Amino acid sequence: MTGVRTRNRLKALAVEKQTVPGVYADGGGLSLIVTDADTKKWELRIAICGRRRQLGLGVYPAVSLDAARSKATQIRIGASVGRDMVLERKRSEEMAAAPPRSVTFRVAFDGYFEMKQQELSNDKHKAQWRSTMQAYVFPVIGKRPIGEITAAEVIDILKPIWNTKRETARRLLQRMRAVFEAAIVRGERDKASPTIGVATVLGSRKRKPQHHPAMPYADVPAFVSHLRGLPGWAATRLAFEFLILTASRSGEVRLATWDEIDLDAALWTVPAERMKARVEHSVPLAPRAVAVLREARAAYPRSEFIFPGTKPGLPLSDMTLTKVVRDAGLNGKATAHGFRSSFKDWCAEVARVPDEVSETALAHKIPDKVRAAYLRTHFLDDRRLLMQHWAGYVAKVDNERRNQPFTSSDSLLRKRA
Repeated sequence: MTGVRTRNRLKALAVEKQTVPGVYADGGGLSLIVTDADTKKWELRIAICGRRRQLGLGVYPAVSLDAARSKATQIRIGASVGRDMVLERKRSEEMAAAPPRSVTFRVAFDGYFEMKQQELSNDKHKAQWRSTMQAYVFPVIGKRPIGEITAAEVIDILKPIWNTKRETARRLLQRMRAVFEAAIVRGERDKASPTIGVATVLGSRKRKPQHHPAMPYADVPAFVSHLRGLPGWAATRLAFEFLILTASRSGEVRLATWDEIDLDAALWTVPAERMKARVEHSVPLAPRAVAVLREARAAYPRSEFIFPGTKPGLPLSDMTLTKVVRDAGLNGKATAHGFRSSFKDWCAEVARVPDEVSETALAHKIPDKVRAAYLRTHFLDDRRLLMQHWAGYVAKVDNERRNQPFTSSDSLLRKRA
């Protein structure tokens, strides 16, 4: 509300008569800039999609005070829903000035990525899309009409990194393929995608899956004990313990907010946009997990994020959790994500729960599509018992039962013969 009250500071007559060089704020990021050459121009400072922008809105008096405010308002409205109105207008002007068949790869990419980025919840992935294009693709074919680009040009881009940076090359080919296919749909290209057959020409080979280093589950209780004694920022140790207790991914925990938590029901509902499978996931919380949440609420009563970072209004960074592992002397031996594997191994070897229960706890997709279509249950009651037992194991609450199989009166939890 403060930003609204401090807008519209300037008066039309004052703008007309102002000749002293300087920056005169109207509020909400809009300013009149008077230069030494007695030129007056409008500038808007605003964050769009997390990126700070300084936008020129025109020169006074061609653009009046009211017109500058109107432009600024439209840009602010667009930014509030993740749209870059300036980029959209620029792209429309470029496309209007050139025949459809002359649309460049760079313009076609911008048009495609405007929609694609809305699917990407991870800012790191958004940045990687642009950075890989800028590093490898735009210098070669960025200014080329997308309708004229050939497979040979795509091969020339990928060949230098095909065997040395295989993951980068694979993703680059995938992203170029998406841009070309979108261009074909929009009528900007009337030929087949030049990415077809490129992988075969360059030579493909099966990659060995790269697994995250994981701590043996037998060592997890000692590590959690270590966590609880960590000095410094409380959110770090609380987030890491919560990650282990819920067998969740780092991003799911670090970006968790209080509106996702039902403490009375001891349930955490992670929205679809933060899940890898893009499906909402409910996590039953063991008593210790609830206690961790209450500690976080007491430590940071005004934070929207459950586990805030040191900078106001921001969550913990991924590197914060990585540093905990490194400082514990486990670099290369364990990762935050690897504790999901620790949990999975414990489920198989100690708890001995059915695989579909532990897979649901980890929010994994069922690879068999036919089976997945019929298996609609979320095993919530089973998982609640499972997570309580896991929390007990991690905390060594019940030493007598710690290495005993997990049992329940519910037949679904019994290991099938």
